[in-house]
Amino acid sequence: MRKRLMSTRRYWVHPIIQNKEERGQFRILYNDLRQHKEKFFNYSRMSVNSFNELLRLLGTRLEYQNTTFRNSVEPAERLLVTLRYLATGNSFASLHYEYKLGKSMVSTIVRNTCIAIWEVLRDVVMRKPNKEEWNTKAELFWERCNFPNCVGAIDGKHIRIVRPVGSGSKFFNYKKYFSFVLLAVADANYSFTYIDIGS
Repeated sequence: MRKRLMSTRRYWVHPIIQNKEERGQFRILYNDLRQHKEKFFNYSRMSVNSFNELLRLLGTRLEYQNTTFRNSVEPAERLLVTLRYLATGNSFASLHYEYKLGKSMVSTIVRNTCIAIWEVLRDVVMRKPNKEEWNTKAELFWERCNFPNCVGAIDGKHIRIVRPVGSGSKFFNYKKYFSFVLLAVADANYSFTYIDIGS
């Protein structure tokens, strides 16, 4: 099957995405969006300052070498594509046409950028609380909810998915659809203190 697909390929780079440097959404919109902070926030669900800070924190993790065949996608574009995907839920096919990148490239960018964000921010955003922080969380629950000795509210949710190829009944749940489980613990400020996805 793969041989047949490879043999019918007509282009090294499809003409629709060939002119991404001039007509891709990143080139057309990025600088204009940065001039209008409210539009940037509406587009990416993140302020310009937060975007800059995240891009700085990610540092060289989003930098890839240019090759003789093509230039790599720059870090700001990788981050913007990922934020647009997370903010809107657009399909990879839709982002492929907007940014003039290959579908598999969009998929790789989103996956790698999410991994980089998690690796950089997990110890800042979801670090393990110390004894004093646990006591503070318990006091907040007591003050706001009249729950003594409570450090978190826990709940789970089935996130509906399209059945992964070759997974059989692995992701089929008792509600009769395919899903993975999101488990979360929140403190009295409604902030997540622990998450587990897919167990």
